Amino acid sequence: MDEYSPKRYDIAQLKYLCENLYDEGIASLGDSYHGWVNDPSSAVNLQLNELIEHIAANIVIFKLKYHNESELTDQVETFLDDTFTLFSSYGINNYDIQRWRRSRRRLFGTFSETELCTT
Repeated sequence: MDEYSPKRYDIAQLKYLCENLYDEGIASLGDSYHGWVNDPSSAVNLQLNELIEHIAANIVIFKLKYHNESELTDQVETFLDDTFTLFSSYGINNYDIQRWRRSRRRLFGTFSETELCTT
């Protein structure tokens, strides 16, 4: 994302990055996560943190370019916060996972609405 890329491209890039973050998070949880013990310093979690930082850097550029898209940027930031909170703690429970999934649903609902407006 740079200052010359079109809005549709920027939104598609943010959506792709957030989908990738969610998929990586789900993969790191595995099949059983009830009362799951997490290691925030593991290689997987460090990669998640790098991806979160990359998305956060892109969202700053997006905010500067499209200051009227606060709903989308707020949803992305909430999703990033929920993802970081979930994977930076030593214990993960169902409530945290459900909050993270709700955040993802709201975000991708916002992406869908935004894509309809830009086409």
